[in-house]
Amino acid sequence: MREEPRFTWTDGYRTVSSVLMVALGLAILARTLPLGVHLTAILVGGCFVGLGVYRLSFVVAYLRRGRRAA
Repeated sequence: MREEPRFTWTDGYRTVSSVLMVALGLAILARTLPLGVHLTAILVGGCFVGLGVYRLSFVVAYLRRGRRAA
């Protein structure tokens, strides 16, 4: 029987950094959009938000899989 992988410190670090990516991306967008539409700010902020959400989707999938197995 195969043992389910546990949530490690590395996974915790990745989860926290993903949440911070989303927060940083939203902060970039919130601070720059009132000043006008700047392509660089939209790209950087949007990419941070997108990458953070993408990484968090793996955390959600892991947690759902763990609940079904238990």
